[in-house]
Amino acid sequence: MSEFVFLFAVHNHQPVGNFRSVFEKAFDDCYRPFLQAVRKHPSLKLTLHFSGPLWEYMLEKEKECWDAVQDMVGKGQAELLGGGFYEPILSIIPEEDRIGQVELMNRFLEEHFKKSPRGAWLTERVWEPNLPKSLAKAGIEYTLLDEEHFHYAGIKNIHTSYITEDEGCPLRLFPIDKKLRYLIPFRGLEEIRNYFTEIAGKGGAAILGDDGEKFGLWPGTHKWVYEEGWLKTFLVFLEKEGIRTLTYSEYLDANPPSGRVYLPPASYEEMMEWVLEPEELEAFKTLKSGVPDESRRFLRGGYFRDFLIKYRESNHLHKRMLLVSREVTRQRNEDARRLLYKGQGNDPFWHGVFGGLYLPHLREAAYYHLLEAEKKLVLKPGWEVEDFDLDGSKEFLHRDEIFNILLKPSFGGGIIEVDYKPLSRNLSDVLARRKESYHQTPEEKKGEGRSIHELAKEIPAQDRKFLRYDWHPRFSALDHFLHPLTTQEDFQQMSYGEQGDFVNQEYFPTMEKKSLVLDREGTVWIGDFQARIFIRKKITAEKEGFRVAYELENRSDRDIRLFFGSEWNFSLFPGEAEFSKNKALFLMGKLVFEPDHPHEIWHFPLETLSQSEEGYDIIRQGICILPVWKFSLAKHERFFTKINILRKNDDR
Repeated sequence: MSEFVFLFAVHNHQPVGNFRSVFEKAFDDCYRPFLQAVRKHPSLKLTLHFSGPLWEYMLEKEKECWDAVQDMVGKGQAELLGGGFYEPILSIIPEEDRIGQVELMNRFLEEHFKKSPRGAWLTERVWEPNLPKSLAKAGIEYTLLDEEHFHYAGIKNIHTSYITEDEGCPLRLFPIDKKLRYLIPFRGLEEIRNYFTEIAGKGGAAILGDDGEKFGLWPGTHKWVYEEGWLKTFLVFLEKEGIRTLTYSEYLDANPPSGRVYLPPASYEEMMEWVLEPEELEAFKTLKSGVPDESRRFLRGGYFRDFLIKYRESNHLHKRMLLVSREVTRQRNEDARRLLYKGQGNDPFWHGVFGGLYLPHLREAAYYHLLEAEKKLVLKPGWEVEDFDLDGSKEFLHRDEIFNILLKPSFGGGIIEVDYKPLSRNLSDVLARRKESYHQTPEEKKGEGRSIHELAKEIPAQDRKFLRYDWHPRFSALDHFLHPLTTQEDFQQMSYGEQGDFVNQEYFPTMEKKSLVLDREGTVWIGDFQARIFIRKKITAEKEGFRVAYELENRSDRDIRLFFGSEWNFSLFPGEAEFSKNKALFLMGKLVFEPDHPHEIWHFPLETLSQSEEGYDIIRQGICILPVWKFSLAKHERFFTKINILRKNDDR
């Protein structure tokens, strides 16, 4: 196989905000032993990519790995790939930020390794046809995409390179061989040799680019790759077989493109399935199983931006990022720009077998950096009105020194974000409990050495109790009318009877001096009787916090008895909330949540059951607090109450 070429790219990544212990384990179990092993075979060439957070950590904490990379680059054994420094999905961030993130990585690699990258790793291989222009502006000549991208465009030969363009800006494209992704490092040498022979017989190059974490960090792989010697054997095999390894740039310089292509929006096959709703995914799999191979290219699953529809929380973070980006660009504040970039990392925007949307610490890190960026900008205090989430309805945003408060009149008059600025915490960053496709137990697959995408996992019987789903987003100041026999457990389990039509319906906003007033007249079912109820809630920012004042009026023609609750959801970790009969203290007493003489304050953790690389995780997404009031109203009588959220300690 002396004329046969193998292009080997390894993409190592950890997100902004991941635990330091995860970084340490990744280097101990994966990155360091991989670099040590490959460095012993200097005749073998490869292409390396590290995400910005890994470069920063390596520079500070991992001198051995840093020196190894410098040595390999200096001797020409390794080429470094660029890309967005903090691993954004380039296609969903503004054009200026795309170029800025890539140029930030370019400058970092030029400064430390004296090489400007010619290629870029696309985060999660998410492709949209306008990316060549952005990448070309940042000095990038090529990128790697999954073979699926090319099949969708009708391209059958994936063992070569192609060229595309946008507005005349060219970009070379390399198809990543999916079969190689599943063979390396999960299968024995004989299967790999046979496939290499097959590719060589067609006169093609073997092209692989995949996660470096599969070489030691994915479940079971450290034992297989290092302790049982898979990687050492594989590297010796490449040398003994005389397989020619090149960096991607070397191949690009020696081989012209095999043609021009225009690829549709896509990612790797699994990603485009994860974005589908559970019922859609089942329908898609059924359809795909019945389609002839030659027609499979017409089936593409979903589209990465659909995560912004599937998960309201993902869309909220995305639109919050865009809001900050617009101001950073307008004010040209470079200190804020770096923080903005840290808030654009991809992980909190999606979820599949892995993906960080379900991980509160990754969402918190994104909001932290966005809020830190805002604190470096000059922003007008007070109220402003804007269609924040771009759904065609207006939202109201209030800014002051302590809080940002964002309200959505069109959905229950709910509060959709409360930012506590002294700590740069979005206290409303709570993920709703929802049905996922993997909640349907699949048939267990047996065997060792499988790719993470092939591993099916059984939900432990004791964890199935966490399969409960919310019928509305976990906003705050949502107005519930409960069946008289409802208990806290019923409400927690979503098995209670909602008697009103206020939670997810429209309220009508007006400004009253410096307060936002939200009005709705709706219905509460009391047995067979439909009582007309008017709610007015008035949101007022105060010097040390804000207040939601309630006025409920019985507009029906008879006396009624009501069981009313105001739902609040907060992103608080264990130990960050303390409760007494009439109030709660947050963040070690920094904030007080104080309803006006409630009958009770119900509170419980919001926990999700999600899939991860290791199995299933029960994750605390936040805490739900429901002050409840029980009272009678004569016809046309009104009831008044309020909820205060105030800062207790001066921690500015």
